[in-house]
Order: sequence, then C-alpha cells, then structure tokens
Amino acid sequence: MTERDAFSLRVPRHLRHEAARGAKEMLPLSVGGAVFGLAMGALITSSTTIRPWAGAIGTWTLNAGAAQLALMDLLERGAPWLIILGTVAVVQARFALYSASLAHIYKDFPRRWRIVLAYLLTDQAAALEKHFTPLLPDPVRRRWFFLGGAALFTGLAAGGAMLGIVIGPVIPSSWQIGFIVPLMFLAIILRTVSDRPSIMAALIAVGVAVAAHSLPYGSNVIVATVAGIGVTRLVAPASWYRGAPTGEEDEPREGTP
Repeated sequence: MTERDAFSLRVPRHLRHEAARGAKEMLPLSVGGAVFGLAMGALITSSTTIRPWAGAIGTWTLNAGAAQLALMDLLERGAPWLIILGTVAVVQARFALYSASLAHIYKDFPRRWRIVLAYLLTDQAAALEKHFTPLLPDPVRRRWFFLGGAALFTGLAAGGAMLGIVIGPVIPSSWQIGFIVPLMFLAIILRTVSDRPSIMAALIAVGVAVAAHSLPYGSNVIVATVAGIGVTRLVAPASWYRGAPTGEEDEPREGTP
C-alpha cells in the first residue's frame, strides 16, 4: 500500500493510525498549550495596541507563543520596531538549533512535508520528534506520527487563543500564564532525560525555569536551558561523558561471539 497525498482524505489506515499515535503522545502537552493559548487570547483582548482580529491572525502566522507575548508587551510599551524585531528574533533563536538537530530526521521527507512540519514546529513538537525518531525507522510512518502530534498541539494552542479572544472579558485577570511555560518545559524534559548528565541538567533547568518564571518574554526557559547545560558541564565528573556503556550496548548481538 502506498502513501497518499498528505491533504487527501483517503489516507491508508496504518498511516492514520500513526497520526493518531502521535496525537495521543502529544495530548498531555497539548492540554497545557490550550490553556496557555486561552490566557494569551484574553491578553490580546485587553491590549490597547493590538486589535483582536490582528491578534488572531498573528496567532496562526507566528505559531510561537513566547514570541507573540514579547511582541505584545513591547508594542504596549511603545518600543521601537528595531527593538521589537530584535527581541522576537532572540526569543525565536532556539528554532535554529531545532532545525539543525532535526535536519537529518527530515532529510528523507518530501519537500511539502518539510514545509508543513516546519510550520508546525514548536518546542513540544521538537521534543516529541527527537524522542520518537529512533522508534520509527520508516520515514513514511515517522512523518505521519510527527504530523499527528504537531498538528494537535498547534490546533489546540491556536484554538485556545481564538476562544480566549472571544471570551476574554470573562476570564479573570488573576490568571497567570507565565507559570504554564515552565510546567510544559518540565513535561518535555521528563521525556528526554536518559543518563546522569541529562538528569542533572534537567533538574537544574527545571529549578531555574520555575524560580525565574517572572522574567519577561518567556526568557526564563532560555536562561534555564543555558544554566542546566552550563552548570552540568562545569560540575559533572568527566567520567559521565566518556561513553559509559548502556544496557542496550551490553546486550549480546545476534551473530557475534
């Protein structure tokens, strides 16, 4: 059975199953994304510089919550456009790292798939794709799995923002959206830690992200990432980085003595 076009309704059952699996794996993070989007939509309605229709369009075109929050905050302050663009570029710089780390995973995908998945790429989608790639050697099944997870997260986050724009005046102003980002950050980390250096880096990063949740523009995540990696490299014993054997490598392989 061959793969059908990505936008066709007649997709083979096994590929629909992979998309559903991806969505299922992303569901816990997507709930947080929906709440974040809901609160962000409420912020859009309270903005004095952004009209609701412009905020709605920006939600779908930017597909980047931290950058959109930075943009809104700087517009409210009357910052120059050069500062606004520079800040958004810095906040989004991590996606250059994601792109570099995912390039070898995407290289087997047709161009139209790379374009769609690049648009849907978020912190959560990048973590999902890095984690599950070793478990999905077939590139066709892999891209449908990625599509299901990334589309669910983007759809719920953007849908939450649309709902927040509509019912914004009803949402209590006491809601705090800044703390949701570290919680989603924690969920991402728990999927990816697998050895002592990454566990130490994760614990440090989570602590810094939560402690610094009041930093503007979602920069607490960036600060936490740098702190986790930097401190671990400084204090972790060198033996942790010398390729200590894993359980998988210790298992005898078929055909070897």
